Amino acid sequence: MLALPLLAGGRLFGAESQGLEGFATNAGPPCSPDELVTPGVPADSTYRKGAPLRTTLAEAGMAGVPFSLSGTVSGVTCGRIKGATVDVWQADARGAYDTAGFRLRGRQLTDADGRFHIETIVPGNAAGRAKHIGLHVNVPGKADFWTEVFFPDDPKNAADRRFKKELAMKMVQAPKGRQAGLFDVVLKL
Repeated sequence: MLALPLLAGGRLFGAESQGLEGFATNAGPPCSPDELVTPGVPADSTYRKGAPLRTTLAEAGMAGVPFSLSGTVSGVTCGRIKGATVDVWQADARGAYDTAGFRLRGRQLTDADGRFHIETIVPGNAAGRAKHIGLHVNVPGKADFWTEVFFPDDPKNAADRRFKKELAMKMVQAPKGRQAGLFDVVLKL
C-alpha cells in the first residue's frame, strides 16, 4: 500500500496553487488507443451545478471517517490533461445529500500533470446504494464526462445497478483513523 501525505485543508484556487505535486497517484495510464476508458454513468439529480472551487469538502466537526481521494485525468491518446474541471459531490456519513447548498460538494482544476486531490469523509449509503462519490469531468470543447467512484469493500456494490468493477478505487495506506483511495479517469480523447 502507498502512503499519502495529507493536504493541509482550506480552499485552493487554480491548478497551480493546489500543491498536488506531493500526492501519490498511480503512474497514470499509458497513452494507447487500446487503453480501457473509464465507464461513464448518466447524470442524476444528486448533482448541483456551481460548486465552489476547493479541495477540502469536509467541514470542521463533520461526522464521518476522514477520507482522501487522489487521481489523474488522462486521454487514451493525448496523455494527462492539464486544466480539466473535476466536479465532486457525495452524501454525508448518514447517506444524505445537501440539496439546498454545497455541503460535501466542490470542484477543482487538474494540475500540469492531470492530477486532482480531495479531502472529505467516507460517504454513507444513500437511498440504499453502495457508498460512492460522484465525478463530473469537463475538458472544454472536448469532453463532458460523468462517472461514480465506489469503495471496493462495500457489500452493497453487487446490488448497485451503477457499480462496475472498473469504478472501484484502489484503497491505499492512510494515517490511523483515516482512509485514502486512488482513482484515475481515462477519457476517450
